[in-house]
Amino acid sequence: MPDDFSIARASEGDAAALSRIGRSTFTDTFGHLYRREDLEMFLEDKHSPQAYARVLGDDRTAAWLVRDADEAIVGYAVAAPCDLPVPNMKPNAGELARLYLSKEAQGGGVGGRLLREALQWLTSNFDAVYLSVYAENPGAQRLYARHGFIKIHDYHYMVGNHADPEWIMELSRE
Repeated sequence: MPDDFSIARASEGDAAALSRIGRSTFTDTFGHLYRREDLEMFLEDKHSPQAYARVLGDDRTAAWLVRDADEAIVGYAVAAPCDLPVPNMKPNAGELARLYLSKEAQGGGVGGRLLREALQWLTSNFDAVYLSVYAENPGAQRLYARHGFIKIHDYHYMVGNHADPEWIMELSRE
C-alpha cells in the first residue's frame, strides 16, 4: 500500500464521516445511472449518519476508513453478517457489504489492501463470505476474483425503485 494512505477501523464516532464518504463515492461511481428520486431515496436509507450509527453500534459488524496523507477520508469498507439473497446460504455467513474508494485513491493497490483487511476480519468471524457487485463493473469483479471470489448467482439490487443487475460472489476457501 502506498505510504500516503492509511487504513484504520472505524469507531462509533465515525458515523457522519462514513455517511459522507459513502454518499460521495456511491454518487460519483453510480449516480448517473439513476433518477434523482431513486438515488436520494437510496442514499437516505443506506448512507445516512443514522444508518452508519447502526452499523457501528452492532458488534457483529466492522467498518474501516481509508485516509490520505492529509488525513482526508478517501475510502471505506463495511463487513457484516450476510444479508444477501444467497441461494442455499451456508450457516454463519458474512458479507463484504461495501468497499469504495474515491477516484484519487484508486489504482495504487489501496483497494486490495482494504479488501484484505476486511477479509481477515470476515474469515475470522464467519464460516462463509459473500459479496454483491454490480454486473457491469468488471474492474471490481476482477479485484474480487483475484482475492478468491467466484460468481454464484445473479440478482437485482434495489436503488430506490430502480433494479440493478448484480452478481453474488462467494469466497472460495479451497
